Amino acid sequence: MFSSGFTPTRRVRGTSIDGSAQAPTINIEAEEAQSEAEDYESSPEDNSENVPINSILCEDPFSNESSRILFDSIDQLRRCGAGQDLDLPQLVIVGKQSAGKSSLLQSLTDIPFPVGSRLCTQFAMRIVSRRTSPGSSDMIEATIETGDVNPFSTRDDFDTKDFKRSMTSMTAEEFEEVINEAKIAMGLDSSQASDVRNYSSKVLKIELSGPRRSHFAILDLPGIFSALVGGVSKRERDGVTMMVSSYMKKPENIIICVADASGDISNEQILPLASTVDSSRLVGVFTKCDRSDNPSDIVKLVRDREGIPDKTVKWFVVHNRGPQASASYDREHEENTTFGKDPWTEVPEEQRGTAMLKKHLANLLCQRIRDAFPGMLNTVTKLLEAERTHRQSFGEPRNDHSQKLSYLASVVGRFQTLALQSLRSPGDLPSDSMKLRGLSEKEKAAFAEDIMENGECFKFLKIGEDVVVPQKQDDSDLDSDDGRLETLNTPNYHGSGRRQRGLMTPLASPSRRNRPAENKTPPRTQLHPLYAEIRHQLATNRGEELPGMLNPAVLRPLWRKQTSKWQDLSQKHLEQLVSLTTNVALKLFHQACLDVGTTDRVKNGLEVELLSFAESSRREVMNKLAQMIEKNQTMALQTHNPLFLLKVRESQAARFTAAIDRYRRACPPVGFLASLVNEGGAPKVAIKEEGYADWAIVNKGHLEALFNELHPSGERKQNVEDEVHDLLKAYYDVTLQNHIYDVSHNITEPFLLSPTGPLLGLNTDFIMSLPQDVIDQLGGEDESVVIGRREAESRVRRLEEAVTIAGGALGRTRGVVGGC
Repeated sequence: MFSSGFTPTRRVRGTSIDGSAQAPTINIEAEEAQSEAEDYESSPEDNSENVPINSILCEDPFSNESSRILFDSIDQLRRCGAGQDLDLPQLVIVGKQSAGKSSLLQSLTDIPFPVGSRLCTQFAMRIVSRRTSPGSSDMIEATIETGDVNPFSTRDDFDTKDFKRSMTSMTAEEFEEVINEAKIAMGLDSSQASDVRNYSSKVLKIELSGPRRSHFAILDLPGIFSALVGGVSKRERDGVTMMVSSYMKKPENIIICVADASGDISNEQILPLASTVDSSRLVGVFTKCDRSDNPSDIVKLVRDREGIPDKTVKWFVVHNRGPQASASYDREHEENTTFGKDPWTEVPEEQRGTAMLKKHLANLLCQRIRDAFPGMLNTVTKLLEAERTHRQSFGEPRNDHSQKLSYLASVVGRFQTLALQSLRSPGDLPSDSMKLRGLSEKEKAAFAEDIMENGECFKFLKIGEDVVVPQKQDDSDLDSDDGRLETLNTPNYHGSGRRQRGLMTPLASPSRRNRPAENKTPPRTQLHPLYAEIRHQLATNRGEELPGMLNPAVLRPLWRKQTSKWQDLSQKHLEQLVSLTTNVALKLFHQACLDVGTTDRVKNGLEVELLSFAESSRREVMNKLAQMIEKNQTMALQTHNPLFLLKVRESQAARFTAAIDRYRRACPPVGFLASLVNEGGAPKVAIKEEGYADWAIVNKGHLEALFNELHPSGERKQNVEDEVHDLLKAYYDVTLQNHIYDVSHNITEPFLLSPTGPLLGLNTDFIMSLPQDVIDQLGGEDESVVIGRREAESRVRRLEEAVTIAGGALGRTRGVVGGC
């Protein structure tokens, strides 16, 4: 099973791996053989030309159809390269130094391991065997690959990727030479290394291939140790333990735990590490049983598991070739002789000898393969799905100009589909952040609310509100020119006039006149800012109008002043809208790139163009706003909106009502009623008080007082300011709605639908208009993309083949009887 696809024929000492007879090739010094218990040569049980096939492993677990299908599928998976993606089951040999691992490995691999030295204990070695087609030649190839972990925390200054040795056969001397060369390549004990190294995390891989070999993989790890000798550091000792432990934890590995039967079992450091391994993939082997001083203790350990942490682990006993054995040494005969005596006979027969160990390992590996196949199929299926997605990210090959143009057109075409969808029918878009119509309408509503709330330079007053307001503390030091803090004396816009008796100005109202004097200093007051501005404009914009005439020219500067915040508020809104649209466009573009499958080069190149559209359209939008504001500021104040007259009339009606109220307070109806009383006190007309409480009675003597309260030319000069205020407010309200409409419909909507904007600018027409060199630049491919696509396609083909192999194997074995 492990040494070849057939039972190896017996050979004389020193034969090569391929079985051809040669002169002796291993010449170990006697003192070296005696000092190192591992100093053994190739096992002679593998040397007879006349031993029938499977004489050692008489019951091949892969002989039944079901197991052979799975094992052949493992071979096919290895050959198709799936070993790069899957952890295929393998055997891993672990143990302490000088435990006999190399000798055991000889019997399992047919490789003439050099023993009695530390050549094979300074780094891991993986032996991979595969069966080739009938008639093909044997081949041996040695390479160095990166290990799964680097527990030694050293910088790897040596490049080993070019290390490769190939041959058709290998003697022990040639094998030792390969190991020495690998050792130099790894920088072990080399003066070229940046620090002294005795161990490496690299793995020497020996691949055996031939028509008569089996498919298997065995990993030999450095032996663990405790004594720091030969310049080995504590860091290296702990690193070896960490390396062994990490490989033992990999769930696909079958661990062969080797212990020295000739020593004290309590000193076997590998046993605590082995206790952490699942017993279903752990096999124990006692080597050097022929050297044991206390065979009964070993028998108890094997039979009863006394002193072994996991009682479910099966342990085997094997015989090792002695240092003085002759060339005719027969391992099978020697094992039968040793284990046929007491107390070894107490060990179950199926746990005695190398042949039984091989059989058990073969069965275990077979079962491991069978158990792993469903999981492998699931894993490789997921890997294939992920790799196909990865392959899609590279897009289709683009070799000529037309392919590059078509590719770019497909990208922007998909983008345009999503962009229009975001405005017209966004329901199917994958994210709410891509639904531009709803987001833009929300932004428009926020702008309308903001400008209606904060667009006035001065707040308008409600009719009836006092135009005199408390002076702010921080305005107390402002003069009337800078802060528009007018005195409370109402100016005369129409010449002098006679004050009507009984009517009070705001500064001399009846309530204030009759109020008792107080010692407190009255609070400082000022004219409302808007009325101060109106008063200022009326005073500074006098023209050739006659007294009693209102100069309409004051409305234009007042309206300009009152709308001076519109541009900043509108510009802020449009900036936010452009930014919002650009962000949505980028998200839609990235989604289009994902849908089509673009590379970063194409995506980044087109994204630059999109951002360029966004910037140019932003400048265009701001120019439109500035032109609109300038036009509105300079044009005559005109409107045909009936809402303007309606608002003016509503204000005039409210002013009339307010004037009547002021008149009634100044000329109460009780005075008129008093004239209806006779000289004797008897009423001429009997009317109760509740009957005239709301009356406003005008007689000829009070007509002038009523005129003063109502007419802009009257003595109450605030009437002029009220009229200007009301006209300004009515016109402001009408033009504000016009401005909101202009911004939202005449600027915003054309921007969203602009063929040169961030949303729709990146279109097919734009791509078609680009020069050929730009098309080739944008639509071209980096060499890394070409290589990445080729590698991804290779992995996809490999994984597709792996899925076919694994799925086919499982399908063919469902109806097959028999197994491991």
